Amino acid sequence: MPETLSPINPCSSDWEKHLTVVPQIQVTRNCNLACGYCFQEHSGGIIGLATVETILRRVIAYNLTADPLNKVMQIYWHGGEPLLAGSEFFRAIIRLESQYPELSFENRIQTNGTLMSDELARLFVEHQFQLGFSLDGPKEIHNRYRCFPGSRSGSFDAALRGIELYRRHAMADRVAVIAVVTRASIGRAADLFKFFKALQAEVQLDIYDVRWLDLIPEAGEVLGLSDLAPLPEEVGRFLIELFDLWFWDQDRQVDFKELRQEVKMVLQPELKLGDPFDKKRCDFRRLIFAPDGKVFSCDQWVNDGQTALGDIHQDSLATILTNKAVLWEKIKQRIRRSGEQMACGSCEWGQQCGGGCFTCMKYNAMLLRARSEGLPDSRWADAVLPPAWEAIRGETYFCKGLWAFRHHVREAIRWELANAG
Repeated sequence: MPETLSPINPCSSDWEKHLTVVPQIQVTRNCNLACGYCFQEHSGGIIGLATVETILRRVIAYNLTADPLNKVMQIYWHGGEPLLAGSEFFRAIIRLESQYPELSFENRIQTNGTLMSDELARLFVEHQFQLGFSLDGPKEIHNRYRCFPGSRSGSFDAALRGIELYRRHAMADRVAVIAVVTRASIGRAADLFKFFKALQAEVQLDIYDVRWLDLIPEAGEVLGLSDLAPLPEEVGRFLIELFDLWFWDQDRQVDFKELRQEVKMVLQPELKLGDPFDKKRCDFRRLIFAPDGKVFSCDQWVNDGQTALGDIHQDSLATILTNKAVLWEKIKQRIRRSGEQMACGSCEWGQQCGGGCFTCMKYNAMLLRARSEGLPDSRWADAVLPPAWEAIRGETYFCKGLWAFRHHVREAIRWELANAG
């Protein structure tokens, strides 16, 4: 579900004049966990500081040209597990950033928390790094998929120790959390609410989506997939139950970013998210920088070097962004068609929702099918989607559940406004 973003039309003639880049730097593809649903291949070392310096230098120069008045630089440090890099790496990052005293840096790290130490916590607090922790819920839910390799023991206790260690140094009332929701937890909205309320968390939900292979007939029937992806109606019931627990709760000790955004969508229907982005990582301004310097549209693609938009060591950011714009325009023409063939155009929430990941999953499916047929990547649009994929007209597999959920949210808000005071 969406976060509000300024609409960007990358195919207009003047998009470069106001477009600034938000880098997401993959510190490493490696990780100390072996989560059952992780899409990344865990290999390789830590990104070189020379590569980081190149990324920062080029992005800063580009952004100051695009918007000279914007003196704030957001950087997302991801992985793999970024804390594998250790404290000296992040001290080096701080030294690199200190070379630009005219800028204010907003460093944001997403971590599983298990490697948090007093030294790292002090460093992050002192230099105002914003941390987000990956925590799926109560111990039995979290440990189902977030395990250490080899022993397959759960990481809950270590993750919670890391969170509390950081919170003590930060003296923070709230802690930011991303929770992956699978079929193992989709029926436990009340347990998740109670747990995150006790933790006093600000939660971002990441509902596990279907994979591109899941809907190809030879991979099995939809109901017989894995135990990871919930069904649309399960998503609807989960979100309705969670919303009611959150919306009518008087304590306000927990927040769910997506639920708050849904309320905003009802109260401010004039807001538009633009096309096509429904997730923050899908923002046209976001670029994913792999440890070797290759640049991607989405971190879901970093395992496939052939899908890179370019290489920061060799290509200009203008070229990389143009490649991204051209690719998206071709995807829209071939896949995300409007009118009768695209459900989002007739959906009452279409302009605010912005859709989901399904367009890009269709593109990935066509790309891999083209390769299997011996076609070059440039001819991916010539591949034919499997019938099960063509039959899905919405931008997300969960449309049916989201429709029910959004109707419920709208009625709850109308009731509250009518009975306020």
